[in-house]
Amino acid sequence: MGDNEPERIYRAACQLVGQGISVLPTGGGISLKAKQPHVQALKASGYTSTTEQGRVRGSWKPLQHELPTADDLKVWFLQIRAGGLGIVTGAMSGYVVIDVDRAGLPLMRELGWKPHVLSPSGGAHLYLQHPGWFVPSNASHTKCALPPGVDVRGDGGYIMFPPSRTRTGVYQRTDERRRLHVADVPERVRVAEKTYHLREALGLTRPIPQEPPSAKWPSVHSVDADDRCPLSVMLDRAADYALESRNKGAFMLGLWAHANGYSREDALSAAHEYTEMVRGVKPSPFGVEEAQTAITSAYTYPRKDSWKRQEQLCP
Repeated sequence: MGDNEPERIYRAACQLVGQGISVLPTGGGISLKAKQPHVQALKASGYTSTTEQGRVRGSWKPLQHELPTADDLKVWFLQIRAGGLGIVTGAMSGYVVIDVDRAGLPLMRELGWKPHVLSPSGGAHLYLQHPGWFVPSNASHTKCALPPGVDVRGDGGYIMFPPSRTRTGVYQRTDERRRLHVADVPERVRVAEKTYHLREALGLTRPIPQEPPSAKWPSVHSVDADDRCPLSVMLDRAADYALESRNKGAFMLGLWAHANGYSREDALSAAHEYTEMVRGVKPSPFGVEEAQTAITSAYTYPRKDSWKRQEQLCP
C-alpha cells in the first residue's frame, strides 16, 4: 500500500458519504483480511457490539442504518489508516450491487450490462437502484439458484470500492455512470442449457406477503390507535416464517406493524423479542441487528390496510 493511499481512500469516502452513501473501513492492501471490516478502526470510533461472553468487538452493523460522521472517517483513514473502503449496500445507501466474477462475464455481456467497477480478480460490480423492498445479500447461498459467477449484495451487505486494493490488484472505477434498474434485469436467462429465474433469484421481484391460511389482509381502512392489533399477534405470525427464513419473518413483522399504525421504532423494539422467539430454529446465528435491518426495509414498502379486529386475530 502506498503512503498516500489512506488519504486517497479518505477523500473517496468523504465524497460517498456526501452523496448519502454509507461506508465502512476494511483491511485493504496485501493483508489476508483486505476485504474484511477493519475491526481496530471500527472500535476506535465507537462502532462496537458485545458478545454473550461480554467481549467487545468492532461492528459495522450500525452503518446499515446511519451514515458515518466526518470524525469517523478521519479516525478510520487518517488516524488508524485503514487501507480499504467498502460501500454499505441496501436501503440505507440506495444501491444493490450485482457481483459478477469471471464465470459470469459472458452473461453480463450478453445482457448488455456495463460494469461500474472492475475487481482485481477480473470480475465486475454493477450498481442497481435499490427497489424499495428487502433484498438479501449473497443470494447464491439461498435456495434460489443464480447463474454461475453471479451474486448480489443487498440489505445487510457491503462491497469493496475504489481505490481499494487487495494483494491481487486494485478496484477500478469505469466510465459507466448509468445505474441499472429492476427493468434491466430479465426475469429469465438461459445459461449452458439451464434456465435461471434471474430477477427472482437476485431478490428483485416485489415480495407478495403470503400469510398462514388463517390470516388475511382485511379490506377495511385503518382503525383507531387504541384498537390496534397487538404486536404480540404479529410476532407469533412472523415466527411462523422462521423455518423458511428468519429474515423474511422479520420483514413481514415490519410490514404488519407498519400497516397497523405502529412506528418504526416500535417495530424495531419488537425485534429483540422476535430474535428470542426464533432462536434455535436454525443452527446459524441470527441477531437483533439482522432482524432490525429487515424491519427497517419493510417500512420503505407501500403501507397496507390495517388488520380488522377479529377474535381470532386480536383476542
